[in-house]
Amino acid sequence: MKSILLTILAVGMTGQNAWSASYDTLPKNVNTVVFKQVMVSKIESEYDAKGQQETLDLKEEFTSSRLEDVSSVIKSYFEQLKAISPEAYSNFSLGEFSADVEANVNAQGFGYGFGVTDRLTVYASVPMYHITTDIKFRQSKESNIAAVQATIRNANPDSAIGKFVKDLTLQLPSTNSELLQSLVVNYYKYKPIGKWEKDALGDAEIGFIYRLTDYSDRGMSISAGAILPTGEADDPDSLQDVSTGDGQYDAFVEAAAGISFFDNTFQFDIKGRYTYQFASEKEVRWIDDVDMPLSSQKQTVNQKLGNKIDTTLTLTYNPTHWMNLNSSLILGQTEATTYANVADPKVRRALEEDTGNESRWARIGIGFSTIEAYKRKQFEMPFDIGVTAQRLLNGKNTASYDRIDLDLKLYF
Repeated sequence: MKSILLTILAVGMTGQNAWSASYDTLPKNVNTVVFKQVMVSKIESEYDAKGQQETLDLKEEFTSSRLEDVSSVIKSYFEQLKAISPEAYSNFSLGEFSADVEANVNAQGFGYGFGVTDRLTVYASVPMYHITTDIKFRQSKESNIAAVQATIRNANPDSAIGKFVKDLTLQLPSTNSELLQSLVVNYYKYKPIGKWEKDALGDAEIGFIYRLTDYSDRGMSISAGAILPTGEADDPDSLQDVSTGDGQYDAFVEAAAGISFFDNTFQFDIKGRYTYQFASEKEVRWIDDVDMPLSSQKQTVNQKLGNKIDTTLTLTYNPTHWMNLNSSLILGQTEATTYANVADPKVRRALEEDTGNESRWARIGIGFSTIEAYKRKQFEMPFDIGVTAQRLLNGKNTASYDRIDLDLKLYF
């Protein structure tokens, strides 16, 4: 859940706005202030690495093989239990536990742009997130502690430690969700699990847009800039923390082109962005099994998040000079994360597996503008406002949700 919820909101001046073409820039010496409100549906499912939709709910059975690496003391316990009775060791299970998971995200974005010339616009933007997650534990399968106790009841260990392990096993209690919470907190050293929320900044973006053409009915532009690590990266001590940033610097380049038909009644725009994510030092949990993402060990590693390619195709219908209807297809792809200094192949494979993602979105919207009315001296303030609704069609390793965006741009 921590990784698939990272990119809920991307706020940038290069985004398709409520009115102008994707390649447009601000007139010289004109300022714009941007506000974006993003409302996201409850997040309860995701697309896995094969593109199949599944719930975020977790399910795990805590067997001897799952538990013995929690600590050296517990490993010694299971070694002695195996010596006393291999059958008791192989059958040992605290039961199967399920976690019902849901997340809610709302975000706002704030941006500023300035027209240096009629062709060059510089801008900066930053998002703010409000995130809540809730995990409720329940026991979906009973433990077999009673059967294990019956197996070793008549065993006769020949050492003091063996006798101690036998007596300890005979006194083990039945398991419940409180025991699992205790296991997560006391042995794995994670923060308590339950309802969690936070307000935090996301990663800020700074950049420029340069328009290459002066045509009235078609055009091209290029953009470039950097994404700054102003958000909060993953907390390795929390199983339900949702990061609002990725903890390192990114650089991007973008190209946009568009053409209009029938006296600007219809517009077609295409935009593509490539983002390079620089490597950085991160503290991570040292796991060696992707199916058991719990570990009491942490290490600092050199992490290189995958580079991104994002493409947007937009068709806009302008029935009047003050209103438009638009629809978009949005394609995204992120390469897998890599680790440069993880020598253990099992750990590297567990850390890197299923870290790349793909997404395909459909978006529809309506926009209103007073710019033309302002030019005609029919309205005192130039602004754009638009509302879009967006749905994930399919993807891989990405959360499934719907979103509604409200965009407002003021010009002065």
